[in-house]
Amino acid sequence: MDEREVTWTELRAQDRSGMAEVLAAFPDQCRAGLALGERLPLDGLAGFSRVVALGMGGSGIAGSLLGSLLTVEVAPVRDYALPPWVGEESLVVALSYSGDTEETLAAFAAARGRTRRLLAVTSGGELGRRCANWGIPWIEIPGGYQPRAALGYLLFPLLGLFRRLGVGPDPGEALAVLDERAAALAPGGAENEAQRLARHLAGRVPLVYGAGPTAPVAFRWKTQVNENAKAPAFWAELPELCHNEVVGWELAGRLLPHATVVFLRTPHDHPRVARRVAILGELLARRGLDWTEVWARGESGVAQLLSLLVLGDWVSYYLALLHRVDPTPVAVIAELKERLAG
Repeated sequence: MDEREVTWTELRAQDRSGMAEVLAAFPDQCRAGLALGERLPLDGLAGFSRVVALGMGGSGIAGSLLGSLLTVEVAPVRDYALPPWVGEESLVVALSYSGDTEETLAAFAAARGRTRRLLAVTSGGELGRRCANWGIPWIEIPGGYQPRAALGYLLFPLLGLFRRLGVGPDPGEALAVLDERAAALAPGGAENEAQRLARHLAGRVPLVYGAGPTAPVAFRWKTQVNENAKAPAFWAELPELCHNEVVGWELAGRLLPHATVVFLRTPHDHPRVARRVAILGELLARRGLDWTEVWARGESGVAQLLSLLVLGDWVSYYLALLHRVDPTPVAVIAELKERLAG
C-alpha cells in the first residue's frame, strides 16, 4: 500500500503503549513540573555563577535546554567525571529520571567534594536515596514514564526554580503556545504539520540543523527519531556546520541518497545565520539534495524553543507509525543496561 494512502487511524494501532496520550498531555506535565520547582526552598542554592547540569539521554536534554534559557552559564555534563574547573561557584544539578543512571550518580558523588550547592531532579531510585541520606535538596517527580517522555517534569521544575533565583525566563507564554501545539499536532481531523513532515521524512535520514539556542532542540529531534522512530538521524549546529559538514554534501548523493536536511528556524535567528540558511538551501538544491525548514511559534525565546521541540516530538511519533513500530519501547538500550549490570 502506498504510504500516502494509509490513514493515521490505521497507523495508530502501532502505538500499543500509548505514547500519543503522553505527548498530548505535555502542557499539563509542564505546569505540574513548574509548581514543583516553585515550592522548593532556596536555602543554600543562591550565590552561584555557573550551573553544571549532569544527565544522560532523555534526562540530560533538560540541562542542554537550560543553556539556551538561563542568563548564567550552563555546562551540560554527559559523563562519569566532572570537569576539573567545577568548584564552589557552581550549582551542580543532577538530572536522572530513574535515579539510577550510573554516569550521573558517579559525577554527582564527585561533586560533593567540590561545591556545597547541589540539587537533583529525579523520580527516586539511588539518586533520591542519596539525596535523602546526604541532606541534599531534590525535586521528586512522578514515575512511570520513559525518560524522554518526562521532559516537562525534568525541565519545568528548574525553570520555576531559576526564575525565583533571578536567572530564568517567565514560561507563561510558552505554556500557552504548548497548549496550542498540543491541540494542533495531536491525532484527529485534517492532516497536521507534524504528520505531513513525517510523511516527507519516511524512508529518509533526517539531518537536523539548529543555530545557537535551537542547537539543543536539533539534538532532541535527532534523539527522538532514534528512540521513537527507531531510525538513524543526525544533527549539527549553525554556523559551525558551514566550516565542515557542508563539504560532506559533495558525496551525500552517493553515500546518503535519502537524506533530508531540516533547518530549525526562529525570527530571532542571527541575520547572518538567516543568510547562511538561504545560501545553504541553494547549495543543497544545486546538488539535488532534499531540504526543508520549520518555523517556531511564539514571541519569547522559551516559547519558540519549546514549540520547535514539541513539533519534533510529534514528527518522531508519526514517523514511528509510518515505520510500523511502537514508539515507546527501546529494546537496545534495555539490553545494554542489562549487560552492563551483569
